[in-house]
Amino acid sequence: MQIPKYPEGFHECDRGKRITEEQLNGKINKEIEKMIDNMIKNGTTNHSVAFEDVLIIVDRIYEDDQSYFEISVAMQHSRGHVKA
Repeated sequence: MQIPKYPEGFHECDRGKRITEEQLNGKINKEIEKMIDNMIKNGTTNHSVAFEDVLIIVDRIYEDDQSYFEISVAMQHSRGHVKA
């Protein structure tokens, strides 16, 4: 298995601008809602999804006597691929 080394083995994710900013924001918000619903339903602690040049990561955080979801949205990020 060949694991890429950062930054040489990574490339920038450039959005093809196939949808407007408003449509992209709507899609991001829908994905976040679906991700959290799935995490609650399945009892999982993290989930991620990528599309266009967007990467969304949702983590369930347990601190003290409470828990919450931490949501990260990255745009125009770098990514590499590892063949399984």
